[in-house]
Amino acid sequence: MNLSMGQYQFETRFFERLDGFFSSHGFGLCLDQKQFRKSTQNGFQNIIFSISANQNIYWIEVNFGVRFEFIEEIAQQFLNNSYGYRPSANTLVISIGKFLEKKYFRYKISDEEEFQKVVEEIKDFYLNKGFDFLNTADSLSFIEEKLNDAPSLPCRYLYNQVHRCFKGIVAAKLNDNHNFTTLANIYRHFLLKQGTDDDLINYERLLSFLHHFHAN
Repeated sequence: MNLSMGQYQFETRFFERLDGFFSSHGFGLCLDQKQFRKSTQNGFQNIIFSISANQNIYWIEVNFGVRFEFIEEIAQQFLNNSYGYRPSANTLVISIGKFLEKKYFRYKISDEEEFQKVVEEIKDFYLNKGFDFLNTADSLSFIEEKLNDAPSLPCRYLYNQVHRCFKGIVAAKLNDNHNFTTLANIYRHFLLKQGTDDDLINYERLLSFLHHFHAN
């Protein structure tokens, strides 16, 4: 394979090489969003690829996670995300590097041999670890635990820690967490220090909404 091709051609070949593998596990290719996605009863699972090029060397970062529709339907009303982004937002998302506790990890492709090696490494990761995690993560109790088990520390399963406060407190409400009030105060304190005035106003609006909310 000639790696001097343009990035679009490289990406097309790369996704084609992985399409059969992921489709055999129920994931469809969403090329416009550079991800494979599988619908679930609660939302979706997805595997997201960020590809950059530098002098015929391609660097690939892989993130994967889940969307829990009920959490996102509530949280997105109070977050400053564009309407177009909201249906695609993940509830949990983590990179392969972070999952394996390898800092700054990305795959590198500079020739055909590396291309095939990286494709096989990605397949192996999902067969041995990734798919199991995604299937386990597709539950309210798992999501709520990952968001809220250490509320004073950054959550490794979300990049935006402001959004973590909103999604965490929604998950706590839906999962009937008895520490809801304590969590609400911890996240309020975080937003006072790290968030904007708008974040804090929207968070208080969310808490007011949740106070009167009862899941069917």
